[in-house]
Amino acid sequence: MKNMAWDDALWGLAALSADPSGLKGIWLKCSLGPVMQEFLDWLNALKPNSLKVPCNVDTERLIGGLDLALTLQMGRPITQKGMLAQSMGRLLICPMAERLPQATASILTQVLDSKKVTSYFGHDTQPSVFGLVAIDESTPQEDSISNCLSEQLAIWLDLTQVNPGVSASDETLDMLEHVERSLVSDPFAYRKQIDDIVIEDADARGVCELAMGFSVQSMRAPLYTVRLASVLAILRGSQKVEAKDLGRAARLVLTPRAKSMPRMEEDPEDNSDNSSPQPSSPSSPAQPLPPEPPPPTSETKEEQESQNDSSPEDSTHEDLRNESLEFNESNQNKENSEDQKLSDIKELETSILEAALATLPPGLLNQLMRGHSVSKKGSAGRVGEVQRGAKKGRPMPPIQGLPQGGNRLHILATLRHAAPRQKIRNLSNNELNPDATSDKPLNEGAVRRLKIFSEDFHIQRFAKRSESCIIFCIDASGSAALERLAEAKGAVELLLKDSYARRDHICVISFRDKLAQVQLPPTRSLVRAKRQLQALPGGGGTPLAGAMKLALETATQARNHGMTPTVVMLSDGRANVTLQGEGSRATAKAQALNWASLWRACQLRGIWLDTSARPEPQAQELALAMGASYVPLPLANSQKMANAVQKIQNLKD
Repeated sequence: MKNMAWDDALWGLAALSADPSGLKGIWLKCSLGPVMQEFLDWLNALKPNSLKVPCNVDTERLIGGLDLALTLQMGRPITQKGMLAQSMGRLLICPMAERLPQATASILTQVLDSKKVTSYFGHDTQPSVFGLVAIDESTPQEDSISNCLSEQLAIWLDLTQVNPGVSASDETLDMLEHVERSLVSDPFAYRKQIDDIVIEDADARGVCELAMGFSVQSMRAPLYTVRLASVLAILRGSQKVEAKDLGRAARLVLTPRAKSMPRMEEDPEDNSDNSSPQPSSPSSPAQPLPPEPPPPTSETKEEQESQNDSSPEDSTHEDLRNESLEFNESNQNKENSEDQKLSDIKELETSILEAALATLPPGLLNQLMRGHSVSKKGSAGRVGEVQRGAKKGRPMPPIQGLPQGGNRLHILATLRHAAPRQKIRNLSNNELNPDATSDKPLNEGAVRRLKIFSEDFHIQRFAKRSESCIIFCIDASGSAALERLAEAKGAVELLLKDSYARRDHICVISFRDKLAQVQLPPTRSLVRAKRQLQALPGGGGTPLAGAMKLALETATQARNHGMTPTVVMLSDGRANVTLQGEGSRATAKAQALNWASLWRACQLRGIWLDTSARPEPQAQELALAMGASYVPLPLANSQKMANAVQKIQNLKD
């Protein structure tokens, strides 16, 4: 089975391998699986010297700086190159790019734009030309990669809907083999051909018109489209850019950036209507035409000749009339040629548009018609911003380690570790250098150098309590729903009073009838919580599996933002509605147990408050499957709920 999207992805990968400096990179939207693995296999085949950049890479390791250990040993600055300076002409692979800190994304954006990298202390600037493959593994509920970084990357790929068993076409496979052989022999084999190729003005204008139709505001997009079309033509073995190259380039660059659907203007039905005389306006009525003169006779000819000889002004008027007629004819021919060029551009733009929309699913096409963007990206750079315990908080004993990743060097502990080892280090130095003059007395005023190695480095540590997020899952089904909601409302208000001191966020999820929904997103505002919890609906079935699924998604998103989530289930555990909204107790219980085991596998905290008249075995079973603390509260009130939650949290802390 073949897929056009998979072919386009491989053509885009080959184009980036051939021209990393011009296209700069690929934003790959794909989850971990066989499709990503197949894509990475092709990448390693085309560029076997590619480097992997982890999302938590240290800034000094990325851009270079001082080698502190060698600097202290040699007594002079010793610099080391960073990964960006070492990657001339290579491809950098960044998995989980959505978790890149904003500082790292800004560095990559600046280097991709300027093609220069400045070391950590600003003492050295080196050229850096590379292509970046940013793999985005985020879910629709999570934030995506930084907007500034994604705009620097020419090609945007979405392989989430590609079948794992898909295969490329024969033309694509032949092209990949040819590109692989060419790059192995010469990594810069295609550079001169790409610079020599010329694209027609009509093609460039058609791409710009299409970008305007898609409401793409960035000027980089049409430039990347033209550049990619040129590279694709070279990969086909042609020196001329054709419509198929422009169409594939538009699918890889313009279509993912589209925010609206282009509105193509209809061509006029008949161009002859423009040349027909327009009706006169009411304010200026048409003058009657003079009668046609009779054919001249011999007598009239003599009279006209005599008049021409006697009146030179008439001949001048005749010449001016002839010149005006010639001028009008030339203008009309010029307008006809311009109309022909415009029609050719419209035809080219239409063909590119049809090719660009060839791989769009119908849902996305309707989304473009409504004016919504195809690429949904949240606020960039927030995912993965964990709590930095190396800069503030309660001091802890220093540990051995390198001052990287924001860790600061503990000078006193470093000197304390290096001081008792100076004698043996001086002896080992004399054994290595027999001609050393260490046994000679030091000159007056000479200073003995302290030898510090990397094994002496100790870093500072700080203990910092991270923010926590308490997720209340409230069972709003049954006849006692109103009472439980009132109790939960009071418990939320009591917990919010201490939220400023404990850095707690409160989230409320209610489930009833056939679905579960977030009634209150994570917040620390007591006023907002009171306003949102004033009226919650009650009654209906118990979709417990849907509530646990929504709670797991909310907790995962909160943990990605650096918080510690804790779910508080307020239910008797009697599930009777499935995820599909159907009434079946056995299926609903099995689905609830499945999601409970998934919650435990994620190692998240949980508290189950049983509100039934007597302890319910089914609630105990679900709490055990979740790994949650089970607390029976048959006669619970707001204060008891808040005390139970705080007590269990303090024990786990």
